[in-house]
Amino acid sequence: MFQSTQKTAIFFSCFILVIGLMGMDFINPSLPYIMKALNVSQAQTKLLIVWYMFGVGLSQFFYGTFSDNHGRRKAIFLAYTISLFGIFISTFANSIGVLDISRFIAGVGAGGAPIVARAIIADVCHDEISIKQAFSYFSMSSQLSPALAPVLGGFIQEYFDWRFCFAGLFLTVFISNWILFFYFKETHAIPALKKSLSHQIKIYISLFSDKRFSLLNLISAFLFVYTIGYYAYMPFILHQVGFSPSENGLLYIFYAASIVLGSLSMRYISMRHPSEKILSVNIVFFVLTSLLFYAYFSFYYSLTAIIILSVLIAFNCGVAAPLVLSLCMQGFTENKGAASAVQSFFRMFFTAVALLCFNIIPLKSMASLMICYVVLSFMIMLLFLYFKRYKKRG
Repeated sequence: MFQSTQKTAIFFSCFILVIGLMGMDFINPSLPYIMKALNVSQAQTKLLIVWYMFGVGLSQFFYGTFSDNHGRRKAIFLAYTISLFGIFISTFANSIGVLDISRFIAGVGAGGAPIVARAIIADVCHDEISIKQAFSYFSMSSQLSPALAPVLGGFIQEYFDWRFCFAGLFLTVFISNWILFFYFKETHAIPALKKSLSHQIKIYISLFSDKRFSLLNLISAFLFVYTIGYYAYMPFILHQVGFSPSENGLLYIFYAASIVLGSLSMRYISMRHPSEKILSVNIVFFVLTSLLFYAYFSFYYSLTAIIILSVLIAFNCGVAAPLVLSLCMQGFTENKGAASAVQSFFRMFFTAVALLCFNIIPLKSMASLMICYVVLSFMIMLLFLYFKRYKKRG
């Protein structure tokens, strides 16, 4: 059981993560309408997601070191302030170029949220059981944003305009920043002697040199692509078949709820089976599911099949994602912010790279999305096999 201080810290960790994730989820239903309003192509519009992810990924090293040197509170306040600046510019953007830049700035700000959120859990949870349970709650909370934000964003889009979606997002982040200012207490013992730049670089080099850590981070990143790809690309597919923005947002609830169920299940499954065995079953499931539904959607289209696919993929992600995340973060007694930064860099940067590669595929049907999922499944399987071989050799 968690102590009261741990419960409070875990709650704020989840809160920080949810608000950080809203920067993407809130505007997803508006993407096809931004494309039309600015008279740009689908590929150009999808780059808004890529630029945002690059901003998140590249900012990780700064926030990791900054939060270790100056505390989690200062780091998240700075992050949210930068994010607000980017969202403000997005609200009044009149060209895709300005919107690209503003989304990158907002991503740089949002990059502080996952860093601080994971570091808070590492600050207060130290044994294997508590850190696994905490990260299962962390994973479940991450679905509050994709479950609620697209619904709210879709409602605003349907009755107002995409600029009002950015305005609503700005107000949400602004209010959240004030809540954290008054109620969030520091969880990290701020050192009197700050780490020098050369020391910081050595820490990051040592983390990147840890092959086990890097391989697990890559697996975590590509697992994340499943969910980001779903949320980012489904609006275009559903728009093609006549779904309204609010209906588009409502479909995400199936996905988000299934991830929560998967995360809840992980807490009990991990107590009965070794983590790596569970992960191997997850990966085989990903491969088989993606191949099966690619075959189906190549010949048929069905809303029921889309919902079934959403539930299966999301449930599996709900089990696998917190499992890999807990394996990544176990064993760190110091430099937790730096370790969280490297983990988040892998997760966000390589997600952006994967989405950039998938951007060459025009997403006009479920079959085209499933091609991306098939490639992704085999990449994860190869990484896991290499991880097992490396571990056995070591």
